[in-house]
Amino acid sequence: MTDLFTKPAKAIRLKASDIRAGMKKRWCDPQWAIMWEVGEGTGAMSGRYADAVMMSLWPSRGLELHGVEIKISRSDWKREAADPSKAEAIARYCDRWWVHTPPGIVDDLSDLPPAWGLREFDGKRWTTIREAEKTHAEQISRSFLAAMLRRADGVMQGMIADATREAREISHAEAERQRAQFKQQVDDAVKRRTAVLEESAANVAKFEAAFGEGQAASWNTDPVAWGRAARALADCRDGFSPLVARLRKAADEIEALEGLAKNQPEGAA
Repeated sequence: MTDLFTKPAKAIRLKASDIRAGMKKRWCDPQWAIMWEVGEGTGAMSGRYADAVMMSLWPSRGLELHGVEIKISRSDWKREAADPSKAEAIARYCDRWWVHTPPGIVDDLSDLPPAWGLREFDGKRWTTIREAEKTHAEQISRSFLAAMLRRADGVMQGMIADATREAREISHAEAERQRAQFKQQVDDAVKRRTAVLEESAANVAKFEAAFGEGQAASWNTDPVAWGRAARALADCRDGFSPLVARLRKAADEIEALEGLAKNQPEGAA
């Protein structure tokens, strides 16, 4: 809590939803329960409304009921300060009454009713400018109790909706993760298959280059037969030595015979 109130040079612009979000984080379960837009009754008896009513839930802190008015503009605050009795319809049931604003909205503490407290929220941090005095609250009427219970039920429904939405978001994120993982697996499989096909195409190109440019495309025979022939050559490549020796000997004999034929005189039988 600050002892001296200094008017800031410039007010920070926040929305009421920003103030409510800050309150949800600061005064939350299990220490506090917050009910929003609580009337002084229900139905035709709804009457005046408080922007929020907060119930302290820990006995060690007094189980106090705090009323809150949220003001986000100086003009809005001036209208409230001009007739603070409007808040009494609900403030009479509250142990303390607060005004929650962005910094700079309340520029003169003398405008603040004596028992009212002032807190400022800059979007990140709460600062208590003046502590609210504890008052002698009236016994809560059944009508006001019904109004609080109605808002408490609304808060619970909102919590359920938030939890449901969060569960859907988690489920959607998991589905997207699995979808991305499956896509990656498919892409990897396609890359592997493509690499095999590219290697096969490269080998065919090498074979065609050795066989003769453009010759492989004009084969009329069964490619299976060519494959079997190539396999046969591969299987017997280690057994060519005897055949080579026989062919070399035959060639030598043929050359010898050719030499004898050339050396015979003409007319010899």
